[in-house]
Parts: sequence; C-alpha cells; structure tokens
Amino acid sequence: MPVITFILLAVFVGALSQRVTGMGFALVSGPFLVLLLDPISGVVLVNIVGLVSCAVVFARTWRDVHWGTLKILAITSAIGTIPGAWLAWAMPTAPLQALIGAIVVIALATSIVIGRVGKVLPVNTGGIATSGLVAGVMNAASGVGGPAFSTYAVLTRWEQRSFAATMQPLLAIASVMSIIAKVAFDRTAIPHLGLGQWLMVFAALAAGQIIGELTAERIPVKVARVGMITIALAGGAATLVKGLAGL
Repeated sequence: MPVITFILLAVFVGALSQRVTGMGFALVSGPFLVLLLDPISGVVLVNIVGLVSCAVVFARTWRDVHWGTLKILAITSAIGTIPGAWLAWAMPTAPLQALIGAIVVIALATSIVIGRVGKVLPVNTGGIATSGLVAGVMNAASGVGGPAFSTYAVLTRWEQRSFAATMQPLLAIASVMSIIAKVAFDRTAIPHLGLGQWLMVFAALAAGQIIGELTAERIPVKVARVGMITIALAGGAATLVKGLAGL
C-alpha cells in the first residue's frame, strides 16, 4: 500500500506540473517511479501515463503547435529511441538507476546554466535534428527527454506558448516509440499493476490535470517552473544515490 500511494502522489504532481508549465511530467514523476519500481518498468509507466497526460493537454493547445519543427523533432527522436531502449535493456539495474539520476541532474543543471548565459542560437534544421536525437535517446533510456527539448528552446528563445503546445504531440510520439522499443527488447517491461492500481494511477493523473486547469491562471509560470525543477532535482539526486549505493 505505501508503494502505490507514493506512485499515485508522483503521478498527481507530475500531471499538475504538465498542465501548469506545458511539460515536466517525466521530470517530476520519472525519478520517483524509477525508485519505487525499477529502471525498466518505472520508465515504461512514465511513458504510458505521460502519453495520456500529453494527449489531454494537446486537445486544448493544438492550435499553437509549430508543425514544421514538430515533424523534424518527431522523426529524429524516434530514431534516438532505438539506441536508448537498447541501453536500458543491456545495463544492470544499479548502473542504469545511477545513469537515469545523473541524466536528470545534469540535464536540468545544464538548462539552468544555459538560461542564464543569455546567448541565442539561430534556428536551423541541424540544431532541431540534434535536439530530437538526443531527446529520443534520453527518453527511451530514462523516460526523461524533455530537458533536451527545453535546452534547445532556451538557446533559440522559442516562444513559450508555441513551445509548450508543440511539446505535447512530440512527447506523446516519443513515449509511444519508447514503449514499443522497450517491449521489443524485453517483453516483461510493462509494469505489473493490477486493474485497480491502473485505475488509481489514471485517477491521480486526472486529478492532477483538473487541479492544474483550475490553478494554471493563478500560478506564475516562473514559480511553477522553479517548483518543478526543485522536485525533479530531488528525485534525480535520490535515484542517482540509490544507483551508486547498489554498485
């Protein structure tokens, strides 16, 4: 019971973050779900629930999607899921947990540093493709592909409304590709939850989305992002420590 309670809490907070900031479900909930389950099924659960979360947000934001950029990012991130899924399948549990925690911490720290530098990079196909490829590898290996996209958005000063809207179908596509790739390498990758537990997980997702909808206009995006990054860093650090302790 305590484990499923913490799983539900992680899903709820992740869904709340997704609705308020446009992304963050995997960043917030991913490290904790890996801790509570294991590196393979924890990431697959992030992908499954994150897919539904993105679909719900996309239904309200599709008009602001930048379709040209989405196409390049979707293709390259799909390619990146193949080596990422192989990496997750081939590595032992403890090193993979350490890797997932390190990816989250380093990616978030890099985004913060880059955001303060103030340098703007030109928008081009090569930069978009590189961002998509890196995100695909990260998403399949750790369930966290968002930091690669957000780093690109910070570097190119991508307008927040368009960026948040474009992320929804993109992260949904990346999640589908990650699930397919993981199951192809390991048929036992799907989390072993009972029907009642799955229903509770999606109820927690719905609750996070609803409360996020009600509070999105009252919470400044900057404040929400700081909270998201703080929680994600804590989860990433805990996953890193657990992985290192198991080596």
